[in-house]
Amino acid sequence: MRIATPYKHPNSGIYYFRRAVPNECRSILNRTIIKESLHTRNPNKARRLFAIKQGECEKLFESARSGCVNVNINQYKINDTSLVVGATLQELFDKFNKEKNLSVKGLDEAQKVVSRFIGVHGSKAAEAISGVMIREFKELLINTPSILPEHFRTKSLRKIVDEIDSQYNGRTLSDSSINKHLSVISSVLQWASDNSYFDDNWHNPVRGKTIRRKYSQRDRLPFTASDLDKIFSSDVYTNKLRPKGGAGEAAYWVPVIALYTGMRLEEIGQLLVSDVKCEDGIWYLDVNDSGNKKLKNKSSVRKVPVHHDLLELEFITYINELECPRVFPLLKPDKYGRLTQNWSKWFGRRLPKLGINDDSKVFHSFRHLMKDALRNSGVDEAVSDAVTGHSSSSIGRSYGKGYGLPMLNKAIQSIEYEGLTIKRG
Repeated sequence: MRIATPYKHPNSGIYYFRRAVPNECRSILNRTIIKESLHTRNPNKARRLFAIKQGECEKLFESARSGCVNVNINQYKINDTSLVVGATLQELFDKFNKEKNLSVKGLDEAQKVVSRFIGVHGSKAAEAISGVMIREFKELLINTPSILPEHFRTKSLRKIVDEIDSQYNGRTLSDSSINKHLSVISSVLQWASDNSYFDDNWHNPVRGKTIRRKYSQRDRLPFTASDLDKIFSSDVYTNKLRPKGGAGEAAYWVPVIALYTGMRLEEIGQLLVSDVKCEDGIWYLDVNDSGNKKLKNKSSVRKVPVHHDLLELEFITYINELECPRVFPLLKPDKYGRLTQNWSKWFGRRLPKLGINDDSKVFHSFRHLMKDALRNSGVDEAVSDAVTGHSSSSIGRSYGKGYGLPMLNKAIQSIEYEGLTIKRG
C-alpha cells in the first residue's frame, strides 16, 4: 500500500509537505492545496515532520467538515520544536534506524508503519503508547484493504476504515502484513527501552497482540487445471504476443519456468545465461546469490533440474541465442533493485483478464502447485524442499551436502500436468 512522502525540491534539496485539500473543504479553507517547506534537507527529519503535518491536516479538515467557517489555517503550521514531553515514536525510530542501518527498502517499509501509527494516534510520547492504542491500531489494520484506491492513499487508517462501505468484502491486509506492522512498532519501542529511554518498569504494549486467524482469507491457492489452460492458451502462447509489461520473452518463459520448477519469481527474473548449466547430461538452473543477485535465505541456493517439457519447448535454444548475460534482459530493476516487481504487477493485472478472478491466485500459486505436484508424484518432502528451496526445521537436514543432481532430476521429471499443452515460443 503506497503512502504519501515528503517532496524533495530538485534544485534546493529542501523537503516540502504537499497535501491536496478535499473538495468539501476547499470553499471553507479557500485553497485547493496545502504546501509548506519542512525547512530541512535531512530525509529522516523530513519524514518526522511530514508525519506530524499529516496528523495536523486531518484535524484541520475535520474542523472544516464540521462547518467551522472560522478555521485558522495558520494554527496548523508545523515547527521544529518538540510537541510532546518525551521522545516521540518518530524520533526513536530515527535513532533506531541510525544504529541498525536498515536497507533502503527496509527503511521505507518501516517508516510507512510508523507514519500510519502516528496518523492514527498523533505524535505522542512513545513511552505513553498503551496496549489499548496498539489494539486499536491492529483493529484498523484488520479492516484496511490491501490495495487502496488513489483517493485513500493520503488518509489515515482511521479515516479509510470509516469511509469504507460496510458492505466491502474485498481483500484486506493479511495476518503476515498486520504482524509486520506490529513488529516494527514493537522493535522500536523495545530498542528504546533497552537503551534507557523509558522508565525501568515499562512493559512492551505490543506483546501478545499478534494475529493468527485459523481460517485466513489470505491463504494462497495453487492454480487449477482450468487456470493453467487459461494462462497457457492465452495470446502470449498462441499468437506470440509479447506485451511491454511482460518484458518481452519473459512474458512467455517466466510462467513456464515457474510451472516446472516452483522457483520464486525473483529467482527466475535474475537468472544469468551462465546459470543454465549441464552436468553429466542433466540440464539445471544454478540458483545462487553471486554478484548482485539476492535470495530469500541460504536454503534458496540450489540446483534445479530442467524438466523435459521445458527442453521440448526449446528453452536451451532460447538460452543459446541470447546475446547478453541475463536470461531476461528487458526486466528493469525498481528502486530497491528488484527485477520482477513491475512484471509481477503486470501478471497480477493479467489474471482477471484471463478469467482467473480468485484473489488467492497469484504468481506464487505456481509454487504451491509445484509442491502439490511433487507430493502427488510420491516425492519425499525433504527432496521436495531441496528442489524448491524451502528451509527446514530439521537439524539433520543441515548436515552433509544435500541431495545429488540425479535425485533432484528424478523428482523434477516425475511431474506431469495431465491434459496441458503449451505451444513453443
